[in-house]
Amino acid sequence: MASHTLKCNPDSKVHEQSNRPKFMHQHTLKFSKHYPIMDDPIEECKQRLVEATAELKEKRKVFAEKMAKSREQRVLLQHDVNALEERKLKCQSFIRDNDAKRWRALQKFCTDNHLCTVKKKERQNLISELRKAKELYASLLAKVANLKKYETYLQTVVDSLPKDYIKLADDAIIGLIMRYNSLHSTNERLKREMETKAEELRQAQNDLRKLKESHRFLLFNKNSELSALYSERECLDSNFQATNSTFVQSHDDLVNQLSFFMTVIRAINNLTGKLLRTYDITLCGQTLLSKIQKMTVLSRCHFIEDRISTIRTILAQIVTDTGQLPVCKCCRPQLTNQQIAGVIATSPSELAFLIKLTTLPINLTDGQQLLKKPAEYVSEQTPHPR
Repeated sequence: MASHTLKCNPDSKVHEQSNRPKFMHQHTLKFSKHYPIMDDPIEECKQRLVEATAELKEKRKVFAEKMAKSREQRVLLQHDVNALEERKLKCQSFIRDNDAKRWRALQKFCTDNHLCTVKKKERQNLISELRKAKELYASLLAKVANLKKYETYLQTVVDSLPKDYIKLADDAIIGLIMRYNSLHSTNERLKREMETKAEELRQAQNDLRKLKESHRFLLFNKNSELSALYSERECLDSNFQATNSTFVQSHDDLVNQLSFFMTVIRAINNLTGKLLRTYDITLCGQTLLSKIQKMTVLSRCHFIEDRISTIRTILAQIVTDTGQLPVCKCCRPQLTNQQIAGVIATSPSELAFLIKLTTLPINLTDGQQLLKKPAEYVSEQTPHPR
């Protein structure tokens, strides 16, 4: 350690000396002991590190002893807590038993008190019923004494009746009463039956009268409805005949218009194909047909109109320059059928433009409009309602 030398430049020494007071200040804050000032700071740091290590070991030893004591105290405290929990459980069970006993005693007292109250009420009810029974018995004795005179009267009636009038009766008075009751019930039953039959007969007569009136009213309504239906049928037959004739006539007109319209469409397709081939001679067959299909009918008409306007402009310019109209003697070219496969749908605006185009007069006007290329017409296509 003594032979160890430090290799550093002067700048590093200056930097170390500048940082030394801060280093010393930090360690003086950490350790409370005073150390002698040494020439070598590394040795001083090593000495302080050794002492700090020794002090740390002592502190660890003291901390371990305190932790052991705390563990023992924790174990003892846990035992005390367990004992308190057991005591708490025993006390709770004792308190629950006492509460149950107190509740059973209170419930028994309430039950006995209720039974006593009920028995008192029953006794009072029985006393009142006994008093009412005595009163009823006294009234019944009075009624028996009052009805005794009717018995004597019936006895005199039985004595005055012919012999063997009442048979199979142990007591003549009871037999007479039963005979009277049976005759009275039979008479009442026959009267009720007669009144019921009379009421049913009156109700049946009312129902019959109502049925006759409803039948007459229903027959009148049905006859009115039948006459209205016959008149409506005649009107419907006449309307059907008129509609059928109108439909046949309008169908013939529509067929003629459709044939004329398809002729115009084929002519437009043929002219469009001819004009497209003037720009590109290689177009033919399906290629030409697909290119025509990409253009709407309105775009084809604009294309043809622009070509006609350009030709008119050129002819007007030639007439202005030469003073005569050039005439070419040639036969009419054979138009090929360029009709697009399937139904061609056009909007009302396109149909109006075609009608206007077919009725447009030919006038030579001076203009400088040039013919557009077919690609420009394809790009100007706008969707129309189909």
